[in-house]
Amino acid sequence: MPKQRRTTATQSTQHSSSTSLLRLPVSQMSEEELHAWIHTTRAALHKKMARERKYLDRRAGQSTRTPTDEAYEADQGLLADLIALLDEMEASMSEGD
Repeated sequence: MPKQRRTTATQSTQHSSSTSLLRLPVSQMSEEELHAWIHTTRAALHKKMARERKYLDRRAGQSTRTPTDEAYEADQGLLADLIALLDEMEASMSEGD
């Protein structure tokens, strides 16, 4: 796998000045780098989604509900949407091959 290069928020106008990216902007990635990034990011999002679901299920079993629980619940849909977006990106890249 190619070495990932790090870029800072000052190189990307899409992020706040306190954000530091762990990747190149998509437009600067090679196809191989983009496939690798999609793969690792998708896996990380799946892990995060499962971890938060386990937390929410445990909390529900304790009859506990806080604003944090509500935010994590709302995040589940966002995570699913981001995973679907990565799937679509990868599919469209494959169509171009």
